[in-house]
Parts: sequence; C-alpha cells; structure tokens
Amino acid sequence: MKSRVLVNLLLLLGIVVLALVARYEPGIETPPEAAAITMLKAADVHRIHINRPVRDDLVLVRLSPEHWQIDSEVPLPADDLKLRALTRLAEQQPARSYPAGEMNLAELQLDPPYATAILNDTAIEFGQLEPIDRLRYVRVNDRVYLIPDSYLPLLEAGFSQFVRHRLFEQQARIESIRLPGLAISHSDNGWAVDPQQDVGTDVIQQFVDIWQDTDAISIQPADPGQSGEAVEIRLRNQAQPVVFQIIARQPELVLSRPDWGIQYRLGNRAEALLTIDAASADILD
Repeated sequence: MKSRVLVNLLLLLGIVVLALVARYEPGIETPPEAAAITMLKAADVHRIHINRPVRDDLVLVRLSPEHWQIDSEVPLPADDLKLRALTRLAEQQPARSYPAGEMNLAELQLDPPYATAILNDTAIEFGQLEPIDRLRYVRVNDRVYLIPDSYLPLLEAGFSQFVRHRLFEQQARIESIRLPGLAISHSDNGWAVDPQQDVGTDVIQQFVDIWQDTDAISIQPADPGQSGEAVEIRLRNQAQPVVFQIIARQPELVLSRPDWGIQYRLGNRAEALLTIDAASADILD
C-alpha cells in the first residue's frame, strides 16, 4: 500500500516538473523583439503623404493629438480611427527583414514601389505580397521588411473614406435647424419652432441632439450635377451656416454637403432627422 502511494506521489511530482519545464523553458532565452520598421513613434507622426497608382495623392496633417485634416483645396476633417490605424505603421514590427542590396527589388515590386506612405520624412515603400505567409514586402531606407498585410487597403482608399463620419465636431452646438417645412431656433428665451407645434422643450432638445450626434454609414464623393431641398444648420460661434442638400429620403437618407464635395449615406434616418415626430415618440417611450 505504501509503495502505491509513493508511486502516485512520484508521478504527481513528475507532472509538476514537466508543467514547469513547458511553461518556463529553462535554458531557452526569449528572443528579443524585432525593432520597428521606422524610428518614429505613432504619436510623433504629424504628416502623412500617400502616393498610390490607383488614385490621386493624399496628404493628411495632424492638427492636434486627436484630430487630423485632409490637406486639399477644401480641407476636410479626417476620420481619427483610420488615422490611428495608419500611424501604427511607424511602430510596426516586422516578421523578417533583409538588406535591400541583397534583394531583387524589381521582382518584389519595390523598384518602382507599388505604393508609398511618407510619414513625416520617412518613406515606406510597399511591394508585392509574399505568397506563403501572406505578408507584405515593404522597403524603408536600405532594408526590406515583411509585415502584416493590413495597411495597403488604407493606402488604396479614396479620399472620401478618410473623411470624418460624424456630421459635426463633438463639441459643436447647434443654434438653429432649417428643414423643408420646419424651422427650429434657440434664443435667450429657449427653443422656438416654426410653424408652432405642441411639443415640449425636451422633445426639441432631443431632436437637436440627434443632429449633433449623427454619424454617417459611409461617405462618397458628391455628384456635382445632383441637387435637392436645402437643410441649413447654424452652429454656435460660427458665422456661416452648414448647408446640406437632401439627395434621397428612401430607401435611405442621403445628404450632400456641396461645399465639401461629399455626400453622407445615413440609412433609414429620414424621419429621425427631417421631422420632429421621431424625437417626440422617443420621449413618450
């Protein structure tokens, strides 16, 4: 009986030792992390110039730690999420790297490159896809790296896909809304509706908040030949109103912003944004 207990204890001890060996691998050093493909930190990137054969060049400029702008004839607010994803390229660690002088750059589509992202003054040239591990060849200075293939779709995106999806800045405050058949304005006496309706201040505020917080499903270049009924939004401390045009109400609401040359796809939000009924029903619920 004692020998059976001893055997069981020895077996248990052996299992514990094997588990410790598997976990800590004594004698095997953890390899150091590979250096990033650039010396830049994502937070230090203040300008991105994208050159790609499928579209016109695109330049993005950081205005503040959290806000970017598309640098064009008409500057547009950029989508911060996309820019955060793109600036991570500066700190991307490669799976492997090689001296550029030892590689056939033309065969890798790096001479000339398929596309280039210039972060500040550092050029990152994109080549073809490595077929086995599905990694992308990129060149920075005198080295060629293999990195995850998650950046090229961003580099190939149209300018409108980089535009901020929110209709207004988060801190923007609406002073008035003029819609077809409805006008709402704010003064020292509170909110007023024209024509007058039996709605409370909380309903009006709810309607205004819907406009202030609206995000587009997607953004596309506007068709210069299209026109529609005007929607005029005045913002606090802004001299000129923001003017939209209603391009479509069904099957989804589409608003163009002619001064920016874009249009917003807003899904089934025609009632919520063009009538006060939805806000009133929301309050009653």
